[in-house]
Amino acid sequence: MKFASKACLALAGCALTAAGMAAAPAYANDWDYAIDSFNDGHDGLRSAVGANSGFEFYGMALKSTADQVFIAINSNLSLYGEYDSRADDNYIDYGDLFLNFSGKSFEQAEADGDLFGVRFDKWNDTQVGEVGVYRNVTSEDLTASNIGFSSIRSHRNAVQGKQGSADFADLDWRGNGDGYDEYFGKVWKSRNFATSIASGERLGDIEMLSEAQLTGLDFGQFGAQGKHTFGFSFDRSLLPDEGGDFIAHLVAECLNDGMALIGKLPSVNTRVDVPDPVQEAPEPALASGLLVLGSLGVLKRRTQQKAETA
Repeated sequence: MKFASKACLALAGCALTAAGMAAAPAYANDWDYAIDSFNDGHDGLRSAVGANSGFEFYGMALKSTADQVFIAINSNLSLYGEYDSRADDNYIDYGDLFLNFSGKSFEQAEADGDLFGVRFDKWNDTQVGEVGVYRNVTSEDLTASNIGFSSIRSHRNAVQGKQGSADFADLDWRGNGDGYDEYFGKVWKSRNFATSIASGERLGDIEMLSEAQLTGLDFGQFGAQGKHTFGFSFDRSLLPDEGGDFIAHLVAECLNDGMALIGKLPSVNTRVDVPDPVQEAPEPALASGLLVLGSLGVLKRRTQQKAETA
C-alpha cells in the first residue's frame, strides 16, 4: 500500500520508484511512514486474514535526530508473541529488522557484508545474542520451526485465497519497478527468506519505547489500527555516517505478514536536527505500552521459559 513516492534506490540494476501517490503524506511530524495492506496478515490457526489475524502488520515509521534513530511499529502481533502449539517453542514472534544502505539487492548486500540488522524482540528465536544493532549480518529462515509459509509468494497466494489483499508496504509484489521480487530475487518464491539474523557484529544497544514515549507518531492518520504500537531507538552513530537511501524490512517468524520501508537517512553532516521524539511516559510508568505484560498468562509463560533456559 503506497502513500507517497520515495527516493529512488538503485538495486540490482533496477531503480525502485513508488507506484503511486495517495492523499496522505508519507512524512508527518518528521516521521517517515510505510503503510502495509490492512488485509494480508494470515493466521493459519484461526483461519483468518486481516484485522482478526494476530499477525496483521499495519505499518512502520522511522525518524532521526542529530543523535538518535527511532523506529516504530503498528501491528496486531504483541512483543510477547502469538501462541501456537505447533511452533517449536509454542510461540511465534517478530523476526529481526534488516537495513540495507548499499544500493544492492538484499542477496548481494548480504554476500558483500553490507547489511545491518536490529534484534529488538528478546523473545524471538534469533540465536545471534542479545538485542541490539548489528552490522555485517547474515540472515536465516526460521519459518519452518514456526509453522510458516515457504515463501512470500506462498503467503500472497494464501491471502488472496481468502479474499485478502497482499502487499509488502513500500515493496510491491506486482513487480512494477519496486517489487519484492526485484529486491529479494528468487527467494521471494522459494524457502530461505530472511526472517532473522544468523550472525553479525554487535555495535550497540537499543532502548525500547512505548507508544506514549514517541512524540508526534500517528499511525491512525493512515487508518492503521493495530492492537500494538511500540518503538525502539539507538545511537545514530551506529549507522553509516553518510546515510543515504535504504530499504528496511521486517517479517513475522512465520512469514504470515511482513513490510518494508524505503527511505533516506540524512548524513551526519547535512541532517537538520529535529526535536527528540521521546517524551516521558505518563504515570504510572508500568501502565504504558511495552512496560506492562498485559496478562498473568504472558508473565507466567515467559517466566517459566526463562527458568527452563537458565
